[in-house]
Amino acid sequence: MKHISQPRFEAPPPGGSFRTAVNVCLMTALLSSTVFAVNLRAYAQQATPLRGALQDNVLQAQNNNNSSTAQTGNPPNAPAPPTDSGIPSRRYEPVSPGALPPDDDNGNLGLLGVPLDDGSPPSGPADNSGGMNPDSAALPGGETAPVPAARPLRLRPGERSLLEEERADTFDNGPIEQNREANPPAVRTDRDNLPEPALEKRIIRPDPEPFAPLGIRAGLVTLRPSISTGLRATTNADGSSDGSAALLSETRLRARATTDWARHSAWLDFDGTYDKTISGEEYSAPNIGLRSGIQLDLGERTTVKGEAGYLYRQEDPSAPTTIIGTSNRPAVQELDGSLGVRKEFGKFFADAKGNVDRTTYGNAEFSDGSVVSQKDRNNTFASIALRGGFEMSPAIKPFAEVGIGKLMYDEKEDSNGFQRSGVRTGLRGGVEVDFAEKLVGEFALGYLHQGIDDDRLVPVDGLSVDGAMKWSPQRGTDVDIGLLTRVEGATAPGDSGSIFYEGTVGIKRQARANLDLKATLIASLRDNKDGSGWDKGFGAEIGATYWFNRFFGFDISARHEFTRSEVETRQTNETSIFMGVTLQR
Repeated sequence: MKHISQPRFEAPPPGGSFRTAVNVCLMTALLSSTVFAVNLRAYAQQATPLRGALQDNVLQAQNNNNSSTAQTGNPPNAPAPPTDSGIPSRRYEPVSPGALPPDDDNGNLGLLGVPLDDGSPPSGPADNSGGMNPDSAALPGGETAPVPAARPLRLRPGERSLLEEERADTFDNGPIEQNREANPPAVRTDRDNLPEPALEKRIIRPDPEPFAPLGIRAGLVTLRPSISTGLRATTNADGSSDGSAALLSETRLRARATTDWARHSAWLDFDGTYDKTISGEEYSAPNIGLRSGIQLDLGERTTVKGEAGYLYRQEDPSAPTTIIGTSNRPAVQELDGSLGVRKEFGKFFADAKGNVDRTTYGNAEFSDGSVVSQKDRNNTFASIALRGGFEMSPAIKPFAEVGIGKLMYDEKEDSNGFQRSGVRTGLRGGVEVDFAEKLVGEFALGYLHQGIDDDRLVPVDGLSVDGAMKWSPQRGTDVDIGLLTRVEGATAPGDSGSIFYEGTVGIKRQARANLDLKATLIASLRDNKDGSGWDKGFGAEIGATYWFNRFFGFDISARHEFTRSEVETRQTNETSIFMGVTLQR
C-alpha cells in the first residue's frame, strides 16, 4: 500500500520571512468564515422560531425526493424538470434598450415574449424550495405527492405562539381622520377661459298678433289703410218708412295715421262708405267721416289738446225735420273744431275748452223736378266750457263742468218767420277714470237748456247724458261704450225742436289669431217738444272677419234696425246681410 504524504506546516526558522506568516493567517481566516457561514445557514433553516414545527410526512417526502434525484444522477441543485401546471415566468426585459447584452436565445420567444414550450427547461429562477413546494414534489409516474393537513402546535399552558406575540406587540392606531377645516380637500375649480357670448344675440319670439296690419311707415308717422268691398242685400234701401228691397254694392275705405313723437302725439282717422244699387230700388249715397287730434305737453302738469272733424252724411229719414215726399235724402255736412288746456295743481285740476260747430243742409228734390232750399237751417254753434275737479286716486277723478254757448242761424228768420237763434247753457257732473288698459274714459250726467229768441217758441231743455268708455274685460276682448245728447232744431211752424239721446255698445272679440267676432248694439230716444211723444229706435249687428294672412280677409255680417213713433212717417224697419272681402296694409 502506497503511503500518501500529507503536507506539513512547519514553523519558520527563526528570523524567517514575515510574508509567509501573513499568508498563512489569511488562509486560515478565509476557511474559518466559510465553514461558519455554511453551518449557520443550515442551523437557520432548521430553527423552530423561523420555520415552525415540521411534520414527519413532510420530511419523508423530502427524503424521497433526494433519493430519486440521486438515482437519476442529477445534482442536488439542478433545476427541476418542467411540468405542465402553471404559466412560466416571463423573461426580464429592461425599459432602456441595450442595458443587457444580446441573447442568442431570442428566437425561442413567442409573440408576447414568452418562451415557447419546446421541451427545454424554462428560463428563470430555479426552484430552491427543497421539495417544500407541492408543485415540485412529483412522484414517480408523474403524480404529485399529497400534502397533509398542518398539525396544530402543542403549546405549554400559558405559552403563546410567535404570531400571537407579534399581534400583541402591534398597536391598532386606526385610520387618521382628516381635519377638513384646517386642511380642506382639493376641489375642482371653475373654468376661467369661458367662451364669450355674442355681442348681438338674435332671439326669435312668436308674434302676439300675426294677422295685425303692419302699416306704412314714413318717418315718425305710421299709416294703416284698409278697404272693404262686397254686396249687401237689404229690405229697405234708403231707410225710409216706404223704402223697398234692393241689392247694393258697398265699398268702405278706412285709414288711420299716428305719430311716434317722443313727447307730443297726433292722429288722423278717415272713414268713407259708398253704396250703389245693383238691382232693386234706386239708391246712391256716400258717407264720409274725417277726424284728427293733437296733444301737446307744455310742462310737467300742463296739457293742450285740439281736435277737428268733418262729416258728410244723409239726413235721417225718421227725423222730424225731414221733408216728406222728396226723391232724395238731403245731404248734411258738419264741421267742428275744439281747443282746450288743462292745468293740474297738486290734487286739483282745471280745464278750459272752446268749441265751434258748423252745420249745413242740402236742397230737397222732388220727383217733379222742383227743389226746396234748406239754407235757412244752416247754423253755427260756439261754446266754452269750464271744468274743475280733484284727484281722488290716480285712476279716479271726479269733476264738475259748466258750459255756455250761442246757437246762431245764418238767417235771422226761417222760411216761416221764426227766430230760432238762442243761448245754450249746461251743467254737468261726472268722473274721469284711467285704469290703463282695463278701463279708460269719462261719464257725465247733467242738465241742458236751449233758449230761443222768438217768444212764440218754448225753450228746449232736459237731462243730458254723455260719456265715452273703452273697457277690456280680458285679453282679446274690447268693449266701446258711447253716450250722446244733442239738441235738434225744427222747421215746422210752432215747433221748438227736440232732444236726441243715443247709446252704443260695440264688442270685438279675437276668437283666434285670424278670426275676429264683432257685435254692435244701438238704442236711441227722441224727446219731441211738439207734443208727438217719444221716438224709439233700436239696432243690432253681428259680424265676423276671417283673415287668410295679414293683408286679406273675408267679411260677413247681418244687421237689423227699426224705429217706432206715434207719427207714421217716422217708423222704419230694415234687415240686411253683407258679404265681402277686406284688404289692409
